[in-house]
Amino acid sequence: MSYCSPQFLLPPNSAVFLDIDGTLLNLAATPNSVIVPPHLPELLRRLSIRLGGALALISGRSLTDIDAMFGLGLAVAAEHGAILRDAAGRALWTTPVDPALASLIGPLRAAVAARPGTLLEEKRLGLALHWRGAPHFSASLTASAIALAAPHPGLLLQPAHEALEIRVRGPGKAVALDMFMREPPFVGRLPVFVGDDLTDEPAIARAGELGGCGLHVGRDFTGGPAAVIAWLEAGFTEIGNNGHA
Repeated sequence: MSYCSPQFLLPPNSAVFLDIDGTLLNLAATPNSVIVPPHLPELLRRLSIRLGGALALISGRSLTDIDAMFGLGLAVAAEHGAILRDAAGRALWTTPVDPALASLIGPLRAAVAARPGTLLEEKRLGLALHWRGAPHFSASLTASAIALAAPHPGLLLQPAHEALEIRVRGPGKAVALDMFMREPPFVGRLPVFVGDDLTDEPAIARAGELGGCGLHVGRDFTGGPAAVIAWLEAGFTEIGNNGHA
């Protein structure tokens, strides 16, 4: 059985990295309407303990959002890796704010106000345009984002599922994985990354380059986030049976 497949059980020396939306949680019409399965935060906490703390969430969401959904006690890379925090709450990296980003808030608020069904997600280091509720506005919002970001070399465009984010240039998810892998308790372990979006592809590839495993929800799992959670539950049981508490 291939190590890099959803059929393998997590070895005790894994370092597990997980995207959130589309990977652990089903996508929803808006970022605030996702549903967190009641048992999921505790499952992640217990799996992290079994792995000696070597579990991290790597997400495009803000740190505030992630803490509200999953609580404290997990290592986190927020905003696509722009903010890294270890499980003890210690800041490992924060990308400096680019003042140009704030200058785009007004125009982007106006853009979504003129397009019913779209919304603007405002984060510390990024501004995400969402059009899942009105996909016919994708082209015009994309054009607006490109025009607004163009004069600012410190900003970049980050495509995602039915969304486009203007964010400050800085580490992406692959670099966030690298940073974690240089820190205890991740160092020396086999990285396992699971994601679903364009933003996750570099980290999926990087986990394989480091001798671990990169899995894509759409390509490698049948059943979406529910299948990912079931796989984590099976891995938790296997690690426990191997005597690693």
